[in-house]
Amino acid sequence: MRVSEKACEGVKARGTGNAREQILRDLRVNLSVLLLFLLVPTFVCAKANAQDAPAAVAPSTAPAPGTVASSGAPTIANPPAGPTQPVAFSHKKHIAEAKMGCNDCHEPSRNGATVAMPQPTKCMLCHAAIATDKPDIQRIAEAAKANEPMQWVRIYRVPSFVQFSHKTHTDTGAKCEDCHGAVAEKDVMAKEKDLSMGGCISCHTAKSAPTGCDTCHQLNSVQLRSPAAATDEALVARLTRPEAPPVSILAIHRFLAAVALPSTSNFAL
Repeated sequence: MRVSEKACEGVKARGTGNAREQILRDLRVNLSVLLLFLLVPTFVCAKANAQDAPAAVAPSTAPAPGTVASSGAPTIANPPAGPTQPVAFSHKKHIAEAKMGCNDCHEPSRNGATVAMPQPTKCMLCHAAIATDKPDIQRIAEAAKANEPMQWVRIYRVPSFVQFSHKTHTDTGAKCEDCHGAVAEKDVMAKEKDLSMGGCISCHTAKSAPTGCDTCHQLNSVQLRSPAAATDEALVARLTRPEAPPVSILAIHRFLAAVALPSTSNFAL
């Protein structure tokens, strides 16, 4: 009787072990089928979309209506009159006649990304002894003495969500007139260049410069803005990085192998 009971217990134990093995095998199969069900359609659709996609078309360099093609950004055909400034300032007199450079008045920031609008104390570095009898210069001198800022009316402004660096542009050969027009010929500044998104893309395309979204909109979902590149070369390299390769069947196989269940010895039912 005892022998029969032991035999029955052995059969039950083998049956329990076989059942455990079968359950684990079923789990592996079901998990693999589920993953394939989720991943393969995505791969197939991506492949089909890639095959059905039309051939890439180079961005148009044609200027927008109301503008004409020119060196740099398109030129506005009929620009509005320039705004009235706090004092009459002639770029022509300062650049063409006095042979001053842009940075003499528009001092670059430490990293060169932005340039400053000239303030009275900067103006008085020269005008403490030049044209001191003119009313505008006297107003500037009074503002400098009182440490009051000059409220210049901006002509060009990029939106806050656009990342723009003067240094990156000038280091790659861009000229001030590419974005601001023939400044050295103007007594009164007016908005003559189309610096809309279309105007910028038109200029970048004509000059074979990057035109991807990351070129001007360096955003991500974590920090809202990518960390600034250490150098201009690093920035250009980041903007021209190659596209990520598509998902492949091999990648799916590797993923399935990585999620394989442990051996049955680790389970106790």
